[in-house]
Amino acid sequence: MEGGNVSGMDLNLRRSRGALFVAFGAQGFSLIALTSEIPTLEKQLHIGDSTVSAVMAAVLVVAALGSLVAGALVGRFGSRIVLRISQLLVLAAIIGVGAAHSLGAALPFLLLIGGAIGAVDATTNMQAVALQRRYGRSIILSFHGVWAFGAAIGSVSATLATNTHTSLLVFYASASAPLAVLLLAVGRFLLAGVKDETIALDADTGKPPAIAWRPMLAVCAVMALAYFADSTVSSAGGLYIQDGLHGHGWQITIVYFAYAVPFMAGRFAGDRLTERFGGVQVGRVGAAIAAVGFVIAVAAPGPLVALLGFGVVGLGISVMAPLCFSAAGRLDPAETGVAVARLNIFNYVGFLFGSALVTGLWGAGVPHRAGLVVPLVGAGAIAAFAFGFSEQRTARYFASQGTKSGGAGEDGGGFSLSEAASTPNAG
Repeated sequence: MEGGNVSGMDLNLRRSRGALFVAFGAQGFSLIALTSEIPTLEKQLHIGDSTVSAVMAAVLVVAALGSLVAGALVGRFGSRIVLRISQLLVLAAIIGVGAAHSLGAALPFLLLIGGAIGAVDATTNMQAVALQRRYGRSIILSFHGVWAFGAAIGSVSATLATNTHTSLLVFYASASAPLAVLLLAVGRFLLAGVKDETIALDADTGKPPAIAWRPMLAVCAVMALAYFADSTVSSAGGLYIQDGLHGHGWQITIVYFAYAVPFMAGRFAGDRLTERFGGVQVGRVGAAIAAVGFVIAVAAPGPLVALLGFGVVGLGISVMAPLCFSAAGRLDPAETGVAVARLNIFNYVGFLFGSALVTGLWGAGVPHRAGLVVPLVGAGAIAAFAFGFSEQRTARYFASQGTKSGGAGEDGGGFSLSEAASTPNAG
C-alpha cells in the first residue's frame, strides 16, 4: 500500500510536469508568434516605428502589473486557476489583434495580452519552483527550454505565414484555437496543492512570511540584464539586420529562430550543468558567452555572421531566468509566490529598457553597431551579480535570520529540499 502511494505520487508529479511543459511551450509560441509579426502588424494598423515602441512600452508596463496582480490572486485562488484562465485570455486577445485594422481596435487586445502574459509568466514559474522542490533536484531549466522550443516554432510559423501571405487573423486563429484545446485538456494536471502553501501563514504573526528585498537584489539585477539582452535580439535584432547590415527577406524574420535554437539547447543542458558546477559558475560562464555573442554581432561583416552572433547570445542568456527563479524560490521556502512575482517585474524592466533604449539610440542617429555595444556591456555585467545564485549565500541569510531556507548546497548545486517535498494534490 505504501509503495502504491509513492507510485501515485510519482505519477501525479509526472503529469504535473507534462502539463507545465505544455504551458511553457504555449507561452513561448504565442509571444514570439506575436512579436515576429510586428512588421506586418505595423502595416495592418497603419502605424510607424515610434508608435510601435510606445505601444510595446505600454504593453510591458501592463505585463508587470499583471504579474503583481497574479501574485495577489494566487493567494486566494491558487496558481493553477490563475494560470489556466490567463493562458486562454492571451490566446483570445491574440486573435483579437489579428482581426483589428486600426490602433484603436487593437490597443485593448494588446493591453489584455500584456496583463495576461504577466500573469502567465508569474504563475508558470510559481508552478515550476513548486515542482522543483518536490523533485528535490534542478528541473526548472527544462521548463524554460520548452518555452524556447515553443518560441522557435512560433518564429518559424510567423516566417511561413509571412512568406505565404497568410493574414494575421487566419494565422493567429489557426494557431490559437488548437493551443486552447490542448491547454484545457492538460491544465487539470497542474499542481493544485500550491494554493494552500501559497497562503501559508506564520504561526506567530498569523501573516504571510515576509520576503526581504536585500538578498533578492543581485538576482533581480541578473533578471533585468538578461532580459535587456533578450529583448535587444527579439525586438531589435531584425532591425539591426535590416538597417545596419542591409539584410532582407528571411534574414530578417529568422532572427529569433537563430537565437532560440542555442537558447533552447542551453536550457535543456542547464539543469545538469547546474547540478554539477553550481549556479554561480554556470551564470558567470553564461554571461561571458553572451558577451562574446554580442561582440560577434557588432563586428559582423554581414547578416549571416550577425545571426551566428545572436545564436551565441542565446546560448549564454539561456540559463539566466531559470537560475533567477530558482534563487527566488529558495528565498521563499513557504511558497507564498511573492518572491517569484516580485522577480518577474524585472523581466519586464529589462525587456522594456532593452527594446526602447537600443532602438531609441538608433533613432537618435547612433550607428547600429555602436548601439549594440550597450547590451554587450549589460550581458557581461551579469557576471558581477551571479553570486546571487549561491545556495550557500541563501542559507547564510536564513541562518542570520534564525529561519530555514529551501536548500543549502554550494553555489546553486546539490539540492537539499526534503522539507519542501510534500505530496501535491494534482487531481
